[in-house]
Amino acid sequence: MSPFTESSLALYFAVFVGPFIQEDGAVFIAASLFSQNPERYPLMFLIILIGLILSDIWKYWIGWLALKNAKVYSVINKDKITKLKEKVQEHTLMTLFLARFLPLTRVPIYIACGLFHIPYGKFCIMIALTATMYSIIVFTLVYFLESFLGEDLKWILLIIGLTISLIIIGTQLTKKYLSARS
Repeated sequence: MSPFTESSLALYFAVFVGPFIQEDGAVFIAASLFSQNPERYPLMFLIILIGLILSDIWKYWIGWLALKNAKVYSVINKDKITKLKEKVQEHTLMTLFLARFLPLTRVPIYIACGLFHIPYGKFCIMIALTATMYSIIVFTLVYFLESFLGEDLKWILLIIGLTISLIIIGTQLTKKYLSARS
């Protein structure tokens, strides 16, 4: 059976776009789909990985563009921020590694990398490295969880992935709504 049927192309596209909406849930769902049928979805890992990398590297430019604003530029040149900048520049890999695994830190750290002039090539390579490590870990965990749960309960992992995504999206929307009200 070809991995490129019409329905599988739509699924691959959804997996690719998933990280732009909710990264962790998308990786979990892709891993669950892959582990349920590895022969049908041989490209699932590569597609989610490309989606992860592309969904992360554009955030760098938000920080870079923010430097064009005089207020932002003046804040960046304060002592506390300068010390933070030096630490991020000195420990870029560790910073990006921690951002990959600590909830709610990715976007601010990726933007900070642009603000702090981390070389873009270095940033992209480290994003690709951390995304690969993260995906391998999630795919492996899901594989072993599904092996442990057995055939009858594999569908639970898809529901867990969807639930995690909905909770995170709901929380973000609620915070945005409440901050707009005040």
